[in-house]
Amino acid sequence: IQLSLERIRAKAMAMQHSDELSDFLTVLFEQFDVLNLNPIYSHLTFFDIDNNRSTYRMTGKKGSTLIATQEIDLDASPVWKQQIEEWKAGHPNDVDVIYIPFESLPEITEIFKEILEKLLEDERPLPEDFPNGQYVIQGYCKYGYLGYSAIQPPSDEEKEITRRIATEFGNVYQRFLDLQKAEAQAKEALIEAALERVRARTMAMQRSEELPEVAALLFQQVKTLGVPQFHCGFNIFEIDDKECTWYPGSADGDILPPCKIPLTEHPVFMAFIESRKRGDELFVYEKEGEYQAGHYRYMLSLPVLGEILQNMLDAGIPFPTFQIDHIANFSHGNLLFITSEHFPEMHDTFKRFAKVFEQTYTRFLDLQKAEIATLEAIKRASVDRVRAEIASMRTTADLERITPIIWSELTTLGVPFIRCGVFIMDEEQQQVQSFLSTPDGNALAAFTQPYNASGETAQIVISWHKREIYKQHWDEAQFAEFTNSLLQQGAVKSGEKYLIENRPTDLYLHFLPFMQGMLYVGNTELLSDDALQLVQNLGNAFSTAYARYEDFNQLEAAKGQIEKTLVDLKQAQTQLIQSEKMASLGELTAGIAHEIQNPLNFVNNFSEVSTEMIDEMNEELAKGDLEEAKAISEDLKQNLIKINHHGNRASSIVKGMLEHSRTSSKEKQLTDINLLADEYLRLSYHGLRAKDKSFNADFLLIKDDNLPKIEVIPQDFGRVLLNLINNAFQAPLTPSGRAKQVIVRTKFIAEANSPLNRRGGGEVHISIKDNGSGIPKANLEKIFQPFFTTKPTGQGTGLGLSLAYDIVNKGHGGTIECESVEDVGTEFIVKLPIV
Repeated sequence: IQLSLERIRAKAMAMQHSDELSDFLTVLFEQFDVLNLNPIYSHLTFFDIDNNRSTYRMTGKKGSTLIATQEIDLDASPVWKQQIEEWKAGHPNDVDVIYIPFESLPEITEIFKEILEKLLEDERPLPEDFPNGQYVIQGYCKYGYLGYSAIQPPSDEEKEITRRIATEFGNVYQRFLDLQKAEAQAKEALIEAALERVRARTMAMQRSEELPEVAALLFQQVKTLGVPQFHCGFNIFEIDDKECTWYPGSADGDILPPCKIPLTEHPVFMAFIESRKRGDELFVYEKEGEYQAGHYRYMLSLPVLGEILQNMLDAGIPFPTFQIDHIANFSHGNLLFITSEHFPEMHDTFKRFAKVFEQTYTRFLDLQKAEIATLEAIKRASVDRVRAEIASMRTTADLERITPIIWSELTTLGVPFIRCGVFIMDEEQQQVQSFLSTPDGNALAAFTQPYNASGETAQIVISWHKREIYKQHWDEAQFAEFTNSLLQQGAVKSGEKYLIENRPTDLYLHFLPFMQGMLYVGNTELLSDDALQLVQNLGNAFSTAYARYEDFNQLEAAKGQIEKTLVDLKQAQTQLIQSEKMASLGELTAGIAHEIQNPLNFVNNFSEVSTEMIDEMNEELAKGDLEEAKAISEDLKQNLIKINHHGNRASSIVKGMLEHSRTSSKEKQLTDINLLADEYLRLSYHGLRAKDKSFNADFLLIKDDNLPKIEVIPQDFGRVLLNLINNAFQAPLTPSGRAKQVIVRTKFIAEANSPLNRRGGGEVHISIKDNGSGIPKANLEKIFQPFFTTKPTGQGTGLGLSLAYDIVNKGHGGTIECESVEDVGTEFIVKLPIV
């Protein structure tokens, strides 16, 4: 007995790893045979009271070294419940003998059916092995109990041996627990080190494109922890979890190009979504047989992923017929570890790696957001530089700076390229003006080709008209042919090194349209969609800037034309003003001529009468009738007085005409506005009558006798009154049959009611009112604009009111206001300050 116990102790102390527990238990169970206890089965049970389960280890018959483990619910049998209660009662050093009658054996066998079938196969135990029933002899220890089954009850010595072996096991099992704890700590250290490597690589990410590298490191770390993966990868869920982006990984963890997978078509991927909805941290999914084969057939039908899988088949790598998917979910998707066996001990580790990768993906999103912001800032700066550079261009010689600008900005934006240029389309001339660069960014050539030129030109023009991107591939021979054509055109010098030494063997040409032409980028490979978008943005910016350059050139040309037109306009304006003055003078002269005719008629009439009266007076003197001669002489004197009066009146009219026609001295004089208004009212009427004998109108002057004299330039202000009164007389009448009427009114406004004059003195108002058809509202705002007229062509210059406004406003500090009601009439009010 002591020797058997020593064997147990020695084996326990020899354990170096917890995996050696099975070997230790084999030695322990063999001791029942060595000591002739004749067990049919040996067993060891560990209790997990907190979780209400036990771990049951059993050997084969007669001390067989086959050992397996089965978890058993402690509530599975009343016998189990009784044993647990006794063990919990606190007699761990006792030995219990339990008798199970023959009729109860099928129930017990059913509980252990799985482990018995697995272990014993052909030696499967049946109730017949226990003819009368089964005796279970087991000794208790602090971890559970240990014993064996037999067909007869044990002796006291056999119970004592069982007790001592169970006690010894309780003493030496701590060795296993210590090893297990140390191994767990070592394993935890390895896991934590692996996780820390992933965390460190995550924090070292400088660009979002490094995400696959971090993911590859993660899967490689899982592999070092003892999990050989047939495949691996990670999914990022998108579009309301109806689709995911799958980043597949190889057995070595290398991440392959991503692809899209629908999550609503195949049960495998639908199971992924259900797991996500349930909030599972880890979901283990087994597939085999036809279901597994159907799953791979479906994936072969998907774009990109199908190509990857087909490449595997072509490389001689068959699809597995059985696999276990370990899906570890995180907030944005999941990690997928595909194995051919179970790794329950790694389940928590898979979850921990998912949490770390969630941090990785968050870092990726932050970098992506920062990169987008940085790229936008770079694009804005690039756009601003392009606009600034092109805005500074003034001549066609400046256009040589175009290609260096494009070269610099493409480099700044990170677009891969070896050639670039700009093609400007001239629709009017049907020509393409080309600007190309050298490989080092300098301007190479500027040349012009017709739209229908040979080579790519015609196709480039067609694509530009359609606003489409045009792509083409050249080999070295095609590139050489193009450069030779440049040499023949004299667009470049024959000594350009790049034409001979730097010919690309493969050149992919990309032409991107903008409003005025195409932006050209050449590279050794096709550009990605993102790179093309950057080039398109640059093209759009260039288009805006180039449009400003064209506008500037057009403005320069227009400026010269405008300056010439302005000179011509000033000359024409001077002539028109002179014409307006002459027209005004003509109207005034006609009025004066008509007005002077009245006193001349009086002079002529009285002269004729006076001549007749002298003859009569001579006859009376000859008769000696002195009284009658004296009476005739008295009448003759009165006639001479009237002749003198009317002669003076004609003289004053002529004097006024001379003053009006004389060039103004621009000196203000104290003037009686009432007299001025009266004079020009009559002159205007008689002038119009002189031109048109059928013209007739009523006119009236309403004078304010309290009106003081004010300082005006008489000639200029007379033109204002004449123009306004003429307009009033000429205002058309609506077909109502009423007589035309013009009323001129003067009025004095005292100082207290004078907003116009701030220095005291009040205002003088002159109103010219007619009863014509009025001025339409659409024209009221335009009447004082130069050259605006509603008269037929050739009958008005449109300068009358404009000049009147300038004379009143600028020359006299006054204002002209207009009030008009259609079909009622119009009133112009001139307001002058009294200084």
